[in-house]
Amino acid sequence: MPRGLGEILAESGDLTFRRLRRASEWRRVHGGRIDRALLETGAVPEETLLDALCRLTGLPSVSRERLAAASREAVEALPVDTRRRLRALPFDRRGEVLHVAVVDPGNPVLETGLVASTGCDIRLYVTAEPILEDLLARWEAAPPAERHGPRRAAGERPPREEPDAGPAATPAAARAAETDPFGRLARALLVDALDEGAEAVEIGAEGRGAVVRSYAGGAVLSSRSIPSPVLGPLFAWLVARSRPAAPLDEGGILLERAHRRFRVQVRSTADGTAWLLLSPEAAAPAAPAENEVCLHETADGDVFCPACGAPV
Repeated sequence: MPRGLGEILAESGDLTFRRLRRASEWRRVHGGRIDRALLETGAVPEETLLDALCRLTGLPSVSRERLAAASREAVEALPVDTRRRLRALPFDRRGEVLHVAVVDPGNPVLETGLVASTGCDIRLYVTAEPILEDLLARWEAAPPAERHGPRRAAGERPPREEPDAGPAATPAAARAAETDPFGRLARALLVDALDEGAEAVEIGAEGRGAVVRSYAGGAVLSSRSIPSPVLGPLFAWLVARSRPAAPLDEGGILLERAHRRFRVQVRSTADGTAWLLLSPEAAAPAAPAENEVCLHETADGDVFCPACGAPV
């Protein structure tokens, strides 16, 4: 159980000392996480536990019933071994946006691993470990023909939890769509860097793995681990997209985020480390440049990006 969950339950009056002691004794006998002990002993109901997890993590929670109704397309977007390794269960897919239930959103490799494995933009939801484990086991045991959610009438849409991504893709959107999972991973890293206010990003090997660090003013803003096998394809994508698009083009990757435009220059060192140098650009022109990478695919609204056709 994430640290601090007991305090949240106690402060709200949902968990008494006597019930917590009973759950702790159950855990000493049976093992496992304390959230399973809380549910097994009836110390708190699932709904109360999910509400506390939501307050603790800042993520929306997802119930057992919603996960039990997951679509086959969503669940099978993530390989079964990766579901177990990352403790994650996709339950809904809207275009290129995959909604995923997790129990450890603080895992530093969780989101990059999900992006690399699925090639989708990821929306995280939190759920309790017993709920996730029960549903993972159910999907692993079910015959392929039974791995589907509730039947829907022809043309019926899945339950609506948030606005749709927008109208059908335009030709520009089709050209800008990123199907390479390493390209989607690069996009996710660039989005994070821009949202952090980074001026530079370092990507390279460290120990037996690899690391991504962002910097501003010479100080480290964030550091996360990524699987070392993704370095080669990730570098290849970044280098290919940063090449000059025309004789007078200075090269680099052009990004547009929150109505601001940035240029990312890609540099490499002798030890195989890639440096991404981010600098703001003047206002974007009406027509997208050849080397522009749009980051608007998952935005909402009724104003549309000229590069990809998605609402912004």
